[in-house]
Amino acid sequence: MRCHSCAMDVDPSLQNCHYCGAPLSPAPPYYSQQPYPQPAYYPPPAAPYGAPPPYAPPPAYGAPPAYGYYPPPRSGTPIAAGVLMLIGGIIALIYGGFVMAVGGSAASLIPEAGAIIAFCGAIELIFGLIAILGAIMALQRKSWGLALTGAIFCMLSMGPVFIASILGLIALILVAVSRQDFQ
Repeated sequence: MRCHSCAMDVDPSLQNCHYCGAPLSPAPPYYSQQPYPQPAYYPPPAAPYGAPPPYAPPPAYGAPPAYGYYPPPRSGTPIAAGVLMLIGGIIALIYGGFVMAVGGSAASLIPEAGAIIAFCGAIELIFGLIAILGAIMALQRKSWGLALTGAIFCMLSMGPVFIASILGLIALILVAVSRQDFQ
């Protein structure tokens, strides 16, 4: 048998080692000095209430944001739609004024046709005003419904060579896909 203190061979019948004097007892079982690893938990335990998540960067200035809420980034799509509607609405206003002027001069030749042409010019003016109102709402990102309505009326206004209608169609598509950017 070996002494567990000095590692010398000794007689097992002795009580103590005759080299170092250490008591001879049966060797304790071998245990690792390393603690057992902690079991992994899935999902990991939550942080205490009020503690920031480990991945959150520190705030650059001001009060920290509410944890867990980061507003989505805003795109420039409503701004582009608003600019297109504004251009289309101005074209519709100019074209509607021109049609009303032509209708007034045509009223001297054919009274019924002049009234119909002037009425169409008035409708074009109203469509242009609604398109400009929708453009303002899209530029401010206030009301998605009014911006969509303005894009529809901009698309329905004609303008020379249907320029206002084409701009209104593009603005309608842009407003429709940017619903989340409005308040």
